[in-house]
Amino acid sequence: MKIAAVLLLSFAAITAWGQDMAGHYVLRGVMEVGSELLLKPDGKFEFMLAYGAADYWAKGTWTRDGNAVVLHSAGKEEAPFRLVRSEAGKPGRIRVVVLGQNNKGVENIDVHLLTASKALDGRTDSDGAAVFSDDPKAHAVAFEVPVYQIATKPYEIDPAKKDFYFEINGDAITQVLFKDERLAIDGTTLVMTHWDPKEPMRYVKE
Repeated sequence: MKIAAVLLLSFAAITAWGQDMAGHYVLRGVMEVGSELLLKPDGKFEFMLAYGAADYWAKGTWTRDGNAVVLHSAGKEEAPFRLVRSEAGKPGRIRVVVLGQNNKGVENIDVHLLTASKALDGRTDSDGAAVFSDDPKAHAVAFEVPVYQIATKPYEIDPAKKDFYFEINGDAITQVLFKDERLAIDGTTLVMTHWDPKEPMRYVKE
């Protein structure tokens, strides 16, 4: 009975030691960046960061390990784009359409049509379409989302088709995948080095 009581008290102490870090943390001291971190008492966390036109987020679990809080995102790495379908289209041009998960066109996505000799550059319009002059040796498409610093690998396409429909995976672009991410504990402040170890970001508990 005494052993059981000691173990129970030890477990309670360890649990309280971790839960005392639970709370709402706000990034301080970084110009033009807004970021918050919520550590819930049940061991789950929510994270957001806004920088210019880019918004990032993460959800997952957290634990305390010594003098650090460790984050582990629930998501997994996925491709930011996928080819949905190809169609014969119209002669004389090649059209690349980027669709959101609501099946509506997504504008301002940089599109690169790769041919045998060069890459043709375009950008999607309000309908989500980037149109290029026809090139029978076009063999792949690549995408860039500069605001999120995303540059994809080439996606192979069928040279016999002229219309190509891709779906963008917004979560794959905006989600931050923390994997055993350690935030040093400095009093009531958490110090994150995920973005740049040389310029740590300090989250103050409110």
